[in-house]
Amino acid sequence: MIFELLETGEQNARTARELAQILGTDRRSVSLLVEQERRAGKPICATCDTKTPGYYIPATREDMETYCKRLQHRGGEIFKTRAACLKTLENLPAATEQ
Repeated sequence: MIFELLETGEQNARTARELAQILGTDRRSVSLLVEQERRAGKPICATCDTKTPGYYIPATREDMETYCKRLQHRGGEIFKTRAACLKTLENLPAATEQ
């Protein structure tokens, strides 16, 4: 569904807002659909570039590899934040029952 609406190349990325408008849904639903299609094997990349934000089909294998590296970096950053939050949690007082 989403894959068929995308074009090849980062320069042709379509925003979640644009896709939501085409599909008559919201951006969160678009995000969920993208994840479903990715997990089903569709090659869908995303960019946060201010000039061309959105989703696109990779033009080359290298484009997909680059996107996967970005995801790995993001995952690592999320893991670091989670670890910091767990450490903070250890120092917070226990909740009292009311």
